[in-house]
Amino acid sequence: MKNRLFSVLMAIFLAFPFFPCSIPQDSLEDPLHDPQPQHSLDGVKVGSGEVRISDIKYSPDGTSLAVASTIGILIYDTKTYDKPDLITWNTSWINSVAFSPDGNMLASTDTDRTVRLWDVNTGQNLRTFRHQYQFLDVVFSPDGKTIVSGSRDKNLYLLDADTGKRLQTLSGHTLPVWSVAFSPDGKTIASRSEDNTIRLWDANIGKLLRTITVGTLAYGILNFASLVFSPDGKTIASIRDSEYICLWDVNTGKRLRTITTSPDVYKSIAFSPDGKLIGCASLLVVCIRDVQTGKQLRRFRKRNRGSSCSVVVFSPDGTTIAVCGSDEVDLWDVNTGQQIRKLIGD
Repeated sequence: MKNRLFSVLMAIFLAFPFFPCSIPQDSLEDPLHDPQPQHSLDGVKVGSGEVRISDIKYSPDGTSLAVASTIGILIYDTKTYDKPDLITWNTSWINSVAFSPDGNMLASTDTDRTVRLWDVNTGQNLRTFRHQYQFLDVVFSPDGKTIVSGSRDKNLYLLDADTGKRLQTLSGHTLPVWSVAFSPDGKTIASRSEDNTIRLWDANIGKLLRTITVGTLAYGILNFASLVFSPDGKTIASIRDSEYICLWDVNTGKRLRTITTSPDVYKSIAFSPDGKLIGCASLLVVCIRDVQTGKQLRRFRKRNRGSSCSVVVFSPDGTTIAVCGSDEVDLWDVNTGQQIRKLIGD
């Protein structure tokens, strides 16, 4: 009986350090023995209803499309869009993905409260950052040296991509930080929170430069792509009250113009590579608008009404617009408005 009681007490003692509450609120850890993932280099077949999707990103050279899902990270070759490679591990749901500027690495956030760094070619887990709170959106700096992620603990974390060390913690938001972005020149970080503000930070010293009050989204739901820099870095676009796209001057914080989108309720926006167009995704509709005039140029209606749009991205060459819903990924031709392909979904 005593041996049995001793065994139980020892099991509790050994397990205790791994409870989330044992990690200090402001700590980040890089585990020494993070399990290596399974990687299918031969490609996998993904059928409708098998996955739930939260984010999509093109590689900088446009040769790959990464899809964050409940089964791992799917990586499609954009020449064929055939069976994707799959990076998977013991995970519950990938929140967000981002390619490094050279396209050789992927950063991902997970509901298991981690930021992970991957080798795109081998699927190897290069580094893992673990936290007490869940990380949300994630981006690389333009030089590839820094990873930035927003968190449910209201902070932004700047992590060194090479050493795995935490560089800075940016505090100021009063609610979780859902969307983050680096300016093209790497000097400014933008963050959007549930507190209905965009905050602009000096990327080098972490100083808060200015705060912009932007309004809410429908049903209070924020999205990873509800904040984007224009390609020239002079403008930030954000969604306000889900029925407006607001363009803000980065240097002054002043609103430059507002594009009315009603009756569509937008969740995601993206600039085209040349900065002349903006792609917008609502629950059932995707449209392309002229940035200067706000005029709608293209409109795509999704066929699967059971899946709401969540993230929209342009291909690096600007010819294709990709949109993911909760259970599908669709591709459209920007110039003709024709649907090119449905990667996942009915």
